[in-house]
Amino acid sequence: MLDIAIVALYLILLVGIGLRGGRDVKNAADFTASDKQYGTFVIFATLSASFIGGGYSSGNAAAAFEHGIGTALTLFGFGIGMILIGKYLVPGVRRFPNAKTVGGVIGSAYGERARHLTGIFSFLCCAGVVGAQMESIGLVFHSLLGVSSTVGTLMGCFVVLIYTTFGGLGSVIFADMLQFILLAVGMPLLLVLSIIKGGGVGALVDRLPTGLLSPLNELSLPAFLSLFFSMMCGEALAPPYMQRLLIGKSPHSTARGTILSGLFSLPFFLVTAGVGLAARALRITDTAASAMPDLILAILPVGLRGILMAAMVSIILSAADGFLNGATVSLVCDTILPRHPHLSDRTELRLLRGVNLTTGVAAVIVSFCVPDVFSILLLAYSFWSPVILVPLAAALLGVKASGRVFLCSAAVGFTTCFMWNVILSKPFGIDGCIIGTLANLVAFSLCRIRLIVWLNK
Repeated sequence: MLDIAIVALYLILLVGIGLRGGRDVKNAADFTASDKQYGTFVIFATLSASFIGGGYSSGNAAAAFEHGIGTALTLFGFGIGMILIGKYLVPGVRRFPNAKTVGGVIGSAYGERARHLTGIFSFLCCAGVVGAQMESIGLVFHSLLGVSSTVGTLMGCFVVLIYTTFGGLGSVIFADMLQFILLAVGMPLLLVLSIIKGGGVGALVDRLPTGLLSPLNELSLPAFLSLFFSMMCGEALAPPYMQRLLIGKSPHSTARGTILSGLFSLPFFLVTAGVGLAARALRITDTAASAMPDLILAILPVGLRGILMAAMVSIILSAADGFLNGATVSLVCDTILPRHPHLSDRTELRLLRGVNLTTGVAAVIVSFCVPDVFSILLLAYSFWSPVILVPLAAALLGVKASGRVFLCSAAVGFTTCFMWNVILSKPFGIDGCIIGTLANLVAFSLCRIRLIVWLNK
């Protein structure tokens, strides 16, 4: 009962953060936290809390439990991508001092039609990721608290909706700080205690099938590289991450926070994979999806177990809240408000809160329809990197191009991804996300070169 009480108190605290933050949200600018007041550590912590969700924690542990260390190594693509973004792309944020969303950057670079389209695809990507987190939180509550997955999903959704709908991005960032501390301490502690329980690293390794320690194991090299680059590109510069890059005090401090977040992710991915392998070696469960929560229940004493349960819940909620806010702000600020510029500020705030609430409910429906975290994530990625990533990165690098170039490359990228995944059924085990992104890059480059040649005639 003590453990359940700790989790309950933590959830009540999050609700309280949202309700308290809601008292300070008087207009749309407060909801989007567009006052650029956050320094290096806050950017680092909130970025890390946002991307380390169900897929990168319990999902990674489940994949390691079933398939071995290879999945964690493919996740390194994400961390390396974050480091490269911090070093080479974040300095370009200074070119868009008034932008507060991805669509704001795209609109400044390619025009209003591009901004509207970006708002729609940003929304679809973020809503899909929220759906993945809702699926994860349902499994976590089922394993930790004994409730059904459906009830667990609804509980998690309720908590996230309260503090994101009332408090906006400011409450999300405050909650992320708390959640970051829990996940940064809790997951390594769980792995260390698992190693002690198993008699040391060597003893645990001896109990594992040798194939689980192979980087490839069940994957072909093309499939491994496909996943690696899909993770590198799939969420790169996604709306919640760009929001944080645009609210930093300065490009320099934001770049440092981004690089630190990428560096932090690399050992964290190994830690959560190690948790999955420890659960397999200790024979905690036969079900991969419950490897992490079952390990927490099996080896930890009362009290500490409750804290680790709260840490696991916090991991998933921290990703869900950022992407939910990102979906809301993108759709409202980049697609709806530009078409209705005369709405009052009070109406804008109501619209933001209404879309946030509706999106959370829709994400729950997605989680019920597609009961696999990684499948939902890959589906969400198909609305992002094949469409938006290349022109967004080009804009941050200062590359000039027209709205036509943007629309052409976006259409080519999305169509290629769809055909590769749906019609061709992923040849060679390569996901269409990376193929679509490459097609977007080629189309963007060719269209831009053709435009330059035409202008010079």
